[in-house]
Amino acid sequence: MAADININKRIRQIVDHVWGPTGSIILHILIVILLVKFVVFETKQKAAEVEVVIMEPEATDLEEFEKELEMLEELPEMVDQITPPDVSVEMEAPPDIEPMQQSADVDVDFAALDIMNDVQSPLVMRGLFKGRSAGGRKAMLNQYAGRWGEYTEAAVIKALRWLKENQNADGSWGPNKTAMTGLGLLTFLAHGETTSADEFGQTVEKAIKFLVSKQDATGRFCKTDNQPGPYAHGIAAYAISEAYGLTRIPALKPVMEKAIQVILDGQQDKGGWNYEYDRGPRRDTSVAGWQVQAIKAAYLAGSSNPEVLQKHMNKSLEDLLTAHNAESGKFGYTDKSGGTDGVNGIAILCMQLLGKGKEKEVRQALQALKDADCSWEKPGPWAMYGWYYITQAKFHHGGSSWSAWNSKFARVLTKNQNADGSWTAPGEAAKEAHGKETNYGPVYATTFGALTLQVYYRFLPTYKPIAVEPIDETDDDDVIIEII
Repeated sequence: MAADININKRIRQIVDHVWGPTGSIILHILIVILLVKFVVFETKQKAAEVEVVIMEPEATDLEEFEKELEMLEELPEMVDQITPPDVSVEMEAPPDIEPMQQSADVDVDFAALDIMNDVQSPLVMRGLFKGRSAGGRKAMLNQYAGRWGEYTEAAVIKALRWLKENQNADGSWGPNKTAMTGLGLLTFLAHGETTSADEFGQTVEKAIKFLVSKQDATGRFCKTDNQPGPYAHGIAAYAISEAYGLTRIPALKPVMEKAIQVILDGQQDKGGWNYEYDRGPRRDTSVAGWQVQAIKAAYLAGSSNPEVLQKHMNKSLEDLLTAHNAESGKFGYTDKSGGTDGVNGIAILCMQLLGKGKEKEVRQALQALKDADCSWEKPGPWAMYGWYYITQAKFHHGGSSWSAWNSKFARVLTKNQNADGSWTAPGEAAKEAHGKETNYGPVYATTFGALTLQVYYRFLPTYKPIAVEPIDETDDDDVIIEII
């Protein structure tokens, strides 16, 4: 019996000895397992509480904008410190586009021009037109327009709808149909509207067809409308070049090339242009403005002769510098003497578009624009024409000068738009001698008003400076557009 007691006692001692550390280990393991299960359970419970709601963006309510515009009179003067990027002095090569097999000398069979079915798709544009998409416009307005963006964009949409409603059956706008149709087409293209657009596609298509029908065998657009001057031709060539750049309709390329060749042939030996493309001693800054814009647009659209275009652009720079007055800082109209703020703005913009926006002469000319005004009551001569150029010149320069001007022109143009979406040039309302712009009618004023308000997203994609280095084929910043 005593032996049994001793054995039992010995067994209890062994169990107690073993269970101490073993039990502790088992207990800890059980605690760890329970904690893991608890954490997993809590995680699952919390994950189930997450709710994702996807909301469609609200459509722009133009009527609400109209009500808000009525309150602009009470808004204080504002200077939004928003600085657009400077235009680089480097120049970009044209987009990498397969050359057309058709020669530029071959006449286009206008009757066979099928715009909707003659488009290459998909279209790769290397960053040139990113600002003209819906998303691009929104981003650029947010970045550069400040609080004015909602008002300016509402005004632009109203203007586009007015232009659509007032387009002639043949696709033109008038008077001076070639020039006005070119301006109208540029206004739609600046908003990213092409032949495939839902609301404005047919408007754009009709305008393109009208301009193509007005080009004669020599490449001139306007002789059939008794508009032989370089203004109408330059505007039309500019519009067709942008249309080709945005749509890649193959049949437009020879139209563009022939139109640009007229401009190149009309350039004077010293690089300028004059009325009737006269090659005599008189040169004209205002005439040069449209020719430079057209050449640059063709270069960026993918002209077959970029080296030739570059040579002519360089010549135009030499010409513009001959009109700069170092004493006043301004660029003149026909020479160094005289010249309005608007003419000065034309020369500045041309220099910027051609990659010379940081030159001493441009800096002086911009300083001379520091007191430029945008007054509807006292508009001065050719006000809307001048504001179109001054706005672009200041935008490309940026800084406080642009910020102050942004508050001026955005306020003035949005406040003075007609209820139907059009504009009437301010000279008539001011009852002053500076009412010549009213002779060109509401299409003239409406296109210039809208183009000026589109500066926030129009010019960065269209006028990226021309770079000398080759295009990077690995660039991930390309925009691919499917055209149906």
